[in-house]
Amino acid sequence: MWLCTGEVQLPAKVLGQIERDELRISPAVLMEMRFLQEIERVNIGPDEWMEILRRDFGVAVCGLPFQGVVAKSFALDWTRDPFDRLIVAQAIAGKAKLITKDRSIHKNFAGALW
Repeated sequence: MWLCTGEVQLPAKVLGQIERDELRISPAVLMEMRFLQEIERVNIGPDEWMEILRRDFGVAVCGLPFQGVVAKSFALDWTRDPFDRLIVAQAIAGKAKLITKDRSIHKNFAGALW
């Protein structure tokens, strides 16, 4: 969402990665966006966010089979946050980097970038 809003300055390393690689978003992120809309932390929903991300940055929803992602999440016992578990598991399953500012994820997932 920060990519869309420009609210947070992304580090040069992250911007370079964004320019070089294909960008995928976990379906779990879409659910988290919906929850944020429901509690009024954001004013648009996941469909609108995805339209912006697709149009402006070429982002697509990752199509890995959900059961495989969930299976990978079982080993991530360093967090009780189901979104974090699924999002990190999605990156692991896809052999991808994960752009996040979350310190807990950085501490526990070597593929985290910020």
